[in-house]
Amino acid sequence: MRKENGQSLIIGTVFLASIVMSLLYLFNISQQNLNKTKLQNSADATVISGAQLLARDLNFKAYTNRAMVANHVAVAQYVGLSSWGNFAEETGENISDVTAAIPIVGQVAAGVRSVLAYMNAIIQPAMTGAVVLTDFANSGLSASQSIMNTATTFGFVETSYNILEKNDPSAYVSLASAVNVGDFIYSDWSDFQGQFDRNDRTGRYDEHFKLITNSVDPFTDNRSFNWDIFPFEFNLIFAGLPTKLKTKQTGGTELFKNGSSAEVWSAMDTLGFHLEIFSCKLWSGCKWRGGETPTGWGASHAGSDKDTRKYTNKNYYGKSRKINKKSSKWAYRNESDINSAYSGLQSFYDIKSTDSKNVAPMVTLVVSKDFSDIRTSQSLKVGTENKENTKVIDIDLEEKRVNSSDKITVMSKAKIYYFRDSGMWGRSDSKWEYGNLYNPYWQVTLNDTSKDERRLFSALAMAL
Repeated sequence: MRKENGQSLIIGTVFLASIVMSLLYLFNISQQNLNKTKLQNSADATVISGAQLLARDLNFKAYTNRAMVANHVAVAQYVGLSSWGNFAEETGENISDVTAAIPIVGQVAAGVRSVLAYMNAIIQPAMTGAVVLTDFANSGLSASQSIMNTATTFGFVETSYNILEKNDPSAYVSLASAVNVGDFIYSDWSDFQGQFDRNDRTGRYDEHFKLITNSVDPFTDNRSFNWDIFPFEFNLIFAGLPTKLKTKQTGGTELFKNGSSAEVWSAMDTLGFHLEIFSCKLWSGCKWRGGETPTGWGASHAGSDKDTRKYTNKNYYGKSRKINKKSSKWAYRNESDINSAYSGLQSFYDIKSTDSKNVAPMVTLVVSKDFSDIRTSQSLKVGTENKENTKVIDIDLEEKRVNSSDKITVMSKAKIYYFRDSGMWGRSDSKWEYGNLYNPYWQVTLNDTSKDERRLFSALAMAL
């Protein structure tokens, strides 16, 4: 059998141009897809990094708010201890004076009086110093929130730029997206959270004030009780008449608003012997008669210079004015005034909206990359130079690519949200917790973008 030679070479020559064009087309498409995927990853990394910076800012403010609340409560404890020290010294003096003529008892009372006076001489300057240091710490925490807020605003832009540069040096944020980011920082983000002080009328200051007063310990809030052991409490027949004695100690620390001036932590402590005898009289009949014998009193305040005489509600100070009326009237006589040491509630950051929600404004970023920076047949100059040598077969495929724009554009969005995991940080009341700046549970995740958003930003990016 006779074989023919040269047929494969002829067929290969005929189809060589088509094969080359197909390979170049596949190469260009794969490069475009690869670079678009890389660009999308770069955009995701950039927007998530910027959003994480904003979330850290919120969590930092939550930590510092909690610290300031704790420090205000500490000041309440210092003022309460100062009041208790004055009360203890005054009580020791009064009991010592009354029992001075009684053998042994008088000597013991005098010794106790000296000890209590010595203790109070240490307590008062110590509490003043503690208030000064705590107030200084709160001033620093308040200032740090403002510094952090400003640093985050500028750092968001710089961080986003650096992350994008590290991931893809040839990628850039489109002009339309840059304008949108600027509007987000100076409008959306500023409208979401802000600084508040005692002049606020939106309710955020009142919430902050209430949170502080609700956070005090039981001793600070109400330290009133009865001495229910003999000889401080008894019921007996004396001179043929029923007689009863109750020893009542009262005390508490209150926080008062003072308009645009510094708030006041005010404390009072009293002790009274309540001796009553059941007797009968012609005109008033039979009943328990007697009352309070004021035995001890003391008070203290920090903030604006307003002593306990300014606050006369009977429910204040563990109901001191209701239980020990006489002792309470004299409490101001040895009241400590830790005034300039405490500047009141410092300015703080909180969420502006009163709506219950868990999502902050979303961060959207549009990133572009020029086709000239993509490795394609055109950038490799295949078929684009010495065209007279390839005029029979046109392999300049860049003229016919699907995307007629001179760049590729992608869009990414990050969501900043608040979530308190009940399994790890569950509330004692098991209730759902909405976003706030008192617990640091702000987190970040990528969020889907809608078709309308992609169309709008892509059109703007290509047009500008």
